Amino acid sequence: MSLEKKGRLTINVYSAKERSLEELAWCAFCQDVKPLFWKDGKLFCYEMKFYPKASRLVVLDSCVATMPTYNKSVRVEGSANIPSVVLPVVKASAITEKILEQTLNLLGEEKSSKINKKRSPES
Repeated sequence: MSLEKKGRLTINVYSAKERSLEELAWCAFCQDVKPLFWKDGKLFCYEMKFYPKASRLVVLDSCVATMPTYNKSVRVEGSANIPSVVLPVVKASAITEKILEQTLNLLGEEKSSKINKKRSPES
């Protein structure tokens, strides 16, 4: 899925996953993803590659969790020899809002596809 306007940045999101808040925070911590982004009750992060010559941003993987109210940080509980850590959370910029929008659209398409597969008779 992509949003495109002539002479503007093209954004493509290829993979999206819903996670619990704890799963998303742990994954972000393990992958050293900072900051996390928040918009309208959703906390999200993503892995991306930017191609400046093509004015294209490719989001390889995006994860989203429900977080009803904005907080400036999320605490990740450690385990064994891993200490607890606090990850920063920022309100989404215009570009990260577009990434979230595409992520949610992609998740909606995946849910629709799964529902349709369950309804259709097998050959």
